[in-house]
Amino acid sequence: MASDKMKALAGFGKIVLALAIGYAIAYMWNDTRAGLDEWYVPYAAGAVAAVMVFLLLSKLNKGSGD
Repeated sequence: MASDKMKALAGFGKIVLALAIGYAIAYMWNDTRAGLDEWYVPYAAGAVAAVMVFLLLSKLNKGSGD
């Protein structure tokens, strides 16, 4: 069993990784589309991607026997 500190560190790592991927998607979308979409569309896509990555990482963690 993992300690509470390790669980908190893993949760923080999942959040940071999900936000980094969401930011990368928003940046790439904004860079490649060059203003063809409304200003909020890349950020909305990045937020959706960040939530999806976080949920995927949480789902993968459940299968580790905890």
